[in-house]
Amino acid sequence: MQTLKIAVALQKKGHDVKILCQRGSKLAQEAVEEGVTVNPIHFKGLAMLASIKKLIFLFKNWKPDVIHTHLSHDLWMLVPALIFTGSKAKLFMTKRMASGVKKKDILHRILYGRISTVFAISNYIRQSVLNTCPVTKDKVCLMHNGISLERFNPSQYDRNEVKKEFDIKDDVKIIGMIGRFTPGKGHEQFLQAAKLIKKSYSLPVKFFIVGGASYGEDDYKHYIERLASQLLAPQDYLFTGFRTDIGRIMSALDILAFPSHEESLGNILLEAMAMKVPIVASNGGGVPDIIINGECGLLAQSKSAEELAAGLLKLLTNAELCGRFSAQGRIRVERFFNFDRYITSLESYYLQPATAVMQQD
Repeated sequence: MQTLKIAVALQKKGHDVKILCQRGSKLAQEAVEEGVTVNPIHFKGLAMLASIKKLIFLFKNWKPDVIHTHLSHDLWMLVPALIFTGSKAKLFMTKRMASGVKKKDILHRILYGRISTVFAISNYIRQSVLNTCPVTKDKVCLMHNGISLERFNPSQYDRNEVKKEFDIKDDVKIIGMIGRFTPGKGHEQFLQAAKLIKKSYSLPVKFFIVGGASYGEDDYKHYIERLASQLLAPQDYLFTGFRTDIGRIMSALDILAFPSHEESLGNILLEAMAMKVPIVASNGGGVPDIIINGECGLLAQSKSAEELAAGLLKLLTNAELCGRFSAQGRIRVERFFNFDRYITSLESYYLQPATAVMQQD
């Protein structure tokens, strides 16, 4: 959905924006609702050939100055269409996921050689790009995601309303985990840490598990629900299901736990920091780009329920530390992860003089 957020922001600034995406996708539906033009294309099998033909027609008639893809697979359609039309449009790609597959053969060198800049959303992803893709360091730019500071602002919400919705007393502390149900997000470690906390913390605390199952992951969600019933008493935890009002839910949290094993970046962390919620997070992947340990949150060893529990207990028993992390987290997001600043930075790359496209071997 970053694609839609970016497209809407650029359109509001006066740019002529079109989104190319899968026909009937959620992105296509929501883009239309936001008033952004959608050109549906297909991505698989023989349909790719028809999509390349459609792209050639589009590029000849629309003559775009900039193309920005958020999925490397798109290059197999975009680059042939650009070469066939002789388009000088600048081609950018944002990499959001790490890859263990090396792509340094001749075909990938042609595809990636047409790219002006690869944006990596974290240092972790930047290193993955350099390890697996046929690009030089000067072509890979670190560009973290940005979030809306207006949408994620604690002054916009009443945490007591959320507590009332879930029938939670004022004196109960809430520790939350927010994320889709899929292996690697750390739900097991969160529940194991919750059990450890209940054994050693005498005051009332409740654990929120917020999110829905990823596509095809219903069995995993049911497994986590069974695990919760085995480790905790029914009154100690709550599955909220999928929520669209994440800012509102966050307003009720006293602490956010982020036990993901190897996250590319972690937008939930940015949102929590903007909402002034103190955090304990795993130290894997791109998380250290966001959380400075001991300054605006605590980092725990990835996959360690014991370290996660220790960090959460430290915050539960130290109001002064929670207050400091709350304030510093908001300041850090304002300085480095502001969505308006992100769009301005993106525009500066779009408006740079075009670089020469790759000379084919």
